[in-house]
This record gives sequence, C-alpha cells and structure tokens, in this order.
Amino acid sequence: MDTKLITEITDWLKTTDLAEFCYEKDGDCIEVKTQEALPEPAHFECSLTAVTSPAIGIYHAAEKGKNLALKEGQTVKEGDGLGVVETISQKHKVTAPVSGKLRVVTAKDGAPVEFGLPLFFIEQAAK
Repeated sequence: MDTKLITEITDWLKTTDLAEFCYEKDGDCIEVKTQEALPEPAHFECSLTAVTSPAIGIYHAAEKGKNLALKEGQTVKEGDGLGVVETISQKHKVTAPVSGKLRVVTAKDGAPVEFGLPLFFIEQAAK
C-alpha cells in the first residue's frame, strides 16, 4: 500500500468525528483508530478484601496435628491465622488483614499456590 495514501487517509480522518476507519482496495486493507476509539479500561469496585499467598509453595490450613476448618460465612478478626504457605526453607503465615466474614474460600489444603494468588476474600465488618 502506498504511504502517500496512508498519510492522506490519516490526515482526512483527523478532520472528521470518526473514531476509526477501515479502507480496503485490491486486497490491501488499512484500519486506522484514533485515541477516542481505544477502549476504556474496566473500573469496578469490590467490597471484598483479598487475602493473597505470601510466597510460592504449598498451602496448609493448619500445622500438622492441628485442625483448622475455614468455611465461607465464618467470622475472622484482623490478625487471625488463616493457614501457612510452606516453601522449601520456611513457613509463611497467612493472616487476615481485616476483620469480617469469609465470603470466598479458594484455598485448598495441600494445594500448590503462587505468590499473590487470592486464597480468601473477606467482607470487611462495618466500623
């Protein structure tokens, strides 16, 4: 495709209120989009606080010999232990960053987890 034609098309597009333009001729195709045609990033708000894995490793709900069954709807307090992520060299505690109710429990005992993977979602208690 001729660069002169491309320049003419883009110059013409600037004089219109079009956000995008597609031109096809003899098997050649050009598609031009202006800044206004770019999609807006999605913005959403969530009332849940994510509790993420502090490391890459294996998630355990409780230390060996102890039983800690976390269920959706259960009330937790800020700082409560929600399990540990065991790596080759150490155990990283998973604690509740806020007080509230567990609304989503994605953590599975004995499952591998990645750093930053959401393990729980807590609905913060009203202050």
